[in-house]
Amino acid sequence: MTKPGTNTNTIFKKVFDYIKQDEIRHKIQEELVDPLIEHIMKRVFPYIILTCVFFILLLIVVLLTLGIIVFQMRRSSLPGVE
Repeated sequence: MTKPGTNTNTIFKKVFDYIKQDEIRHKIQEELVDPLIEHIMKRVFPYIILTCVFFILLLIVVLLTLGIIVFQMRRSSLPGVE
């Protein structure tokens, strides 16, 4: 009597051995992986740009706020200024 799953293991082993061939890996890369990644990047790229723009705007607002705070602190610490 054979162990349960032995046939499944041999099938998976044959499939993995087949996929390990350079020609098959190259074909999978060209016909499956590359188009999939290209499609995903086309869909995600606008959101990446939008996130970068929001980050830059946030950085500008933080730097302006910091500048205003420093300017107010320096102005209030000068002698003769009320």
